[in-house]
Amino acid sequence: MPPMSLPILLLLVWLLPSFSTFSNLAAAFGTINEPILLGQHNEHEMITRIAFRCPSGQKSDGICFEPRSLDQLAGYHIDFMGLPIPGAGFNGAVGSPDTLDPIPEGPEAHCDDADYLDIPGYPQTRAEATAKLQVCIDHLRERFHQAWKAAGQLLDETRTIRPEMVELSGPFGDCAFAFPALQNDAFGRAKCSALEAFGRALHGIQDFYSHSNWVDSADPSQPISESNPPGLGMNGTAPFLDMRATGLIPPEQIPHNLTTGCFALPDTSPGSGDCAGRITHRALSKDNGLIYPDGTIGEVGPNSPRGEAVPSNFHLAVQAAIQSSRDAWASLQDEIRHQYGPLRGNLMLCALVRDDPVNDCILGDSALEKSLIPYTAEFLAVAKYDTQDSLDTIPPGGMTCGLQKQNDFEY
Repeated sequence: MPPMSLPILLLLVWLLPSFSTFSNLAAAFGTINEPILLGQHNEHEMITRIAFRCPSGQKSDGICFEPRSLDQLAGYHIDFMGLPIPGAGFNGAVGSPDTLDPIPEGPEAHCDDADYLDIPGYPQTRAEATAKLQVCIDHLRERFHQAWKAAGQLLDETRTIRPEMVELSGPFGDCAFAFPALQNDAFGRAKCSALEAFGRALHGIQDFYSHSNWVDSADPSQPISESNPPGLGMNGTAPFLDMRATGLIPPEQIPHNLTTGCFALPDTSPGSGDCAGRITHRALSKDNGLIYPDGTIGEVGPNSPRGEAVPSNFHLAVQAAIQSSRDAWASLQDEIRHQYGPLRGNLMLCALVRDDPVNDCILGDSALEKSLIPYTAEFLAVAKYDTQDSLDTIPPGGMTCGLQKQNDFEY
C-alpha cells in the first residue's frame, strides 16, 4: 500500500468515531470499503457483482445485470490515488440493511441470535435457536415477496415499460433506498423498489454463511467451546434459504449442531451481557477479506477470528454466498413469471437487468433475436398461471431478454 497522504489520514481520524459505531451496529460481510479501521472491503458488493455481472461489453442475457442496474443492486465504492475513501460511494440495495437510516436493520435481517451448542446448560435450546432462525427466514421471504410485488408496477396496462419507473440517469440518478419499513424509493421508481427488496433479501442470505457454521470448520488447535463451536463443513447451500418456500423450515433441513452467533454490543468472544455464555457473532465471524473482481479471494481479515483461524472458512462462506445469491435470483425470476405470466413477467425481468429497458425490452424486436432461446416446454408451462396471456400472443421473434434459463456458474 502506498504511503497515506496527510489529507486522507486526517479524514480517517475525523471519521473514526462514526465508523466505529457503524462497525459495531452492522457486523456482517462488509458493506463499506474501509480496510484500515474497520477491516471491511465492501464484501457484500463484491459477492453481488461476481454473482450477477455481465461479461464486459455484453448486453444482458436476461440473467446478468448491466452496469448501472448492477450498481443499484450491488452498490459501488470510490478510491482516490489507489486508496479507498471511507464511506464514499453507494451501498446499493444489498448494503441497505447496514445503512444508518437511522440504524441498521435488526438481527432478523442478518440471521443473528440463532445460536446453539450441545452442552449441558447452554442458555438456548435447539428448538429456541431454530425459532430464531425461522424469524430470519420469514423476514427474508417477506423481502422477496416485496420484490415481486414491486415489479408489478414496471408495466402499464398495455404491457409497455413505464419510463418513469426505470429511469436511472439524469436528475433521477441512483436509487434512494428508504428506511426498511417504508419500502419506497424517493422518486417512486418500481425498479428501485424491486431491487431494494431483493437486495435486502440477498443481504441476509449472504450473511447467513458468514454468521453461521454451515460451511466452516472449527479451529483445530482449540477445544470445542462457546468460543470455538463445531463447524458443519457443508458442501452445498442451505435448502431453507429457498425464498419461494412457505411455512416452517422442515426439521430435516436443520442439522442438530447448526448455529449462528448471538449479537450484542460489545461484540466479543466470550460474550457478555445478553450474549454471556453463548456463541457470539464474533466467535463465528468470517466477515472480512479481499474479494477481487475476477472472483478470486485474497487475504482474510482483519476482525474475522473464525476466518483467520481457518482461512478456507472465509473462502467457503463467500463461495456459498455467491451461489445462494444466484439461486435466489433464479427463484425471483420464476416467481415473477408465475405471478404475472410469461410475457409480462419477462418484460419485468428485462426492465430489472437492462440499463435502457425502454428501448431494449420490446416484444418481437428481431434485432435482438440472437439473445433469445426457443420456448421450451418448461418455460411454456408457466403460461397456465396467466389468465390474460395465451401462447397465441407470443410473437414469433419472442422478446428481447429474460427468457434464458439460469446459467451454470463455476467459482
